[in-house]
Amino acid sequence: MLANVYVTVYFACADDGIGRFDRLTASQQILMELFIFGLKKPEKICGSRDNLADVCEWEGVNSNADGEVEEFEWVRKQQHGTVGFEFLPCSMKTVRMYANALSGTIELPDLPGKMEIVSFTCNKLTGSLDLDRLPSNVQTLDLSINAKSREHAHTCRRARAIFKLKRFS
Repeated sequence: MLANVYVTVYFACADDGIGRFDRLTASQQILMELFIFGLKKPEKICGSRDNLADVCEWEGVNSNADGEVEEFEWVRKQQHGTVGFEFLPCSMKTVRMYANALSGTIELPDLPGKMEIVSFTCNKLTGSLDLDRLPSNVQTLDLSINAKSREHAHTCRRARAIFKLKRFS
């Protein structure tokens, strides 16, 4: 009987937030580490995993005066692996990683709300594009020459039409 009481108290007091990830409370350093550590050779960006450089000093990273990451560019580096948009810091405005060999699923709703430019052309990304949930600040979206599905091609044509309208309105 006493054991049942302990179990009840334990579950009543347990923190249900354990294991949840919150982009708003994680540091920029941690977020960018999570973003690039799906790549085959992240050390080309951040240095040795044993002695990581500060994120503002990484190759391809530009930050503002407050030390917030605003831009990441990793172009034509023959980089293989995956990236997760859900790990991009909320301050991020531009991400360009075209002409690599990145794989995985494109999840546009995971992009930060401040995002303006997204370019992942010439990779091996897959997935349907949920343009209705694309952050409203996005001005340029280039995902061409990725997965070759009929649905993806149709969605890319639709995206180009939307952005042409958006640009001239």
